[in-house]
Amino acid sequence: MNNDFLMYSLVLLSHLLSVGLILGIFTSIFVKSRKKGFVFLTIYILLSVYILITGFDFSVVIGSGMLFIYLVMGVLTYFVIKRKRLHETVM
Repeated sequence: MNNDFLMYSLVLLSHLLSVGLILGIFTSIFVKSRKKGFVFLTIYILLSVYILITGFDFSVVIGSGMLFIYLVMGVLTYFVIKRKRLHETVM
């Protein structure tokens, strides 16, 4: 069996878990305080750019997978925050 497939799968799975945790923390911070949320998001974006550059240097497949994870998780986080803020204003 090809070990590259296993390595790519594990790297992308661990990246998916870490992005999910970080965006969950961001959502919690952003809903409580927009200013602190934007500071956290700025730091996270800078780190993400570095990770993407490293991922693309290592392999186009890894970099593309990471970029896809960022896009999908970012859109999901946007809708979660939008729903929470809308629910918060109704109550």
